Amino acid sequence: MTSWSMLLAAAWPGTGLERVVLEADPDGGVIGARYGFGVEPGAISLAASLRRVEVSAVDVGEHGRAIASNVVVVPGPETPERSTAVWRDAATPVASALAADRDRAWFVDAGRLRPGAPSEAFVSHSSLALLFTLANPEDLVQLPAAVARMSGSGAVRVGVVMVGKPAYDLQEIADFLGTGHLWTVPTSRNLPAETAAVFAGRTGRRSWLWRSALAVAAEMAAHTTVDSLRRVSA
Repeated sequence: MTSWSMLLAAAWPGTGLERVVLEADPDGGVIGARYGFGVEPGAISLAASLRRVEVSAVDVGEHGRAIASNVVVVPGPETPERSTAVWRDAATPVASALAADRDRAWFVDAGRLRPGAPSEAFVSHSSLALLFTLANPEDLVQLPAAVARMSGSGAVRVGVVMVGKPAYDLQEIADFLGTGHLWTVPTSRNLPAETAAVFAGRTGRRSWLWRSALAVAAEMAAHTTVDSLRRVSA
């Protein structure tokens, strides 16, 4: 989920670490329109910069929008045609560059990870890859194959975030899904609006949404090493 990528980045422990949300959905981005950021400059200009210089030399703020202290969002192209064209060529070199970045934690919104999608490169270079799903049985039953495919050789840690209250015990669900990394978050009537409120002021920071983001981010960080805090694909 795009909104949860932003929330987790802002809630991630460690105030001195720059967090960057990169929208790399080959089906087209929504951040620019949803939150009024626009898309230029954005992922296209960032990808071009990363091909010219080392990631540590790139001023991410020139390609994104600051939404909180040390948190920058880099919006992706809005149409599937343009987004696919960009990431077909850029996904692998950009993912490799992000994996080498020692100065930032990257949160990549890779969209729906279909087999063969260019955004799969971000998963293979991630320390923690997250699948978001509703907690309904009909949604969960489709996930074991996806978890197994994303896990690959075992080098990538795959987690699942369930939206809503599940009908079964969490350990039972984790065993069924084939992952030891499972989190739940409450449902929202209007997630984009409530996410915008979190970044707008103190009232939003007292909401259930922000408290949930803080708790989940802390648990996720506890399952990673210091080095792997740099790369999270959602």
